[in-house]
Amino acid sequence: MKPSDLLYNALTLKGAPRIEASVAYVAARSPISDPYARFKQAEKMKRAEMIQNTKNWFKPWDAIYAANPQQILDRREKVSLPPLLIMQGALDDNVLPSLQEKFAASYRAAGGECQLEIFEGCEHLWVDTPGPATDRAHEMVKAFIARNLAGRAVLA
Repeated sequence: MKPSDLLYNALTLKGAPRIEASVAYVAARSPISDPYARFKQAEKMKRAEMIQNTKNWFKPWDAIYAANPQQILDRREKVSLPPLLIMQGALDDNVLPSLQEKFAASYRAAGGECQLEIFEGCEHLWVDTPGPATDRAHEMVKAFIARNLAGRAVLA
């Protein structure tokens, strides 16, 4: 969401120091759109490993707020909003569907295009299991990518 922010451009790639890393579109399954809310859910569910991993990742701890996509939108920071597809299991108790609904609404309110698809009867890792929901997700991602590639060809 902030590809030009110096904080996220601090490291350069050897041999490609001026590489541009913004994206044209994003397709995600159960993205962590609000890391602090997910952390609080991990505490509620007593998931020690997830709690520790979050503490390990966000150092200093305040980074969990500064780099939080939901809070970035709430603060109305200047952001890049590529078209976004979120696929979310309705039964996910790791990344709650209500968090994705809030994020999708905030993303749209900020001017971004966001397609949120809730997969009924599906938990957090539902795409790991072959079946109709996984097949539907694969087809949805293919269609989303095709639409966005076609849109880019018109602009080129």
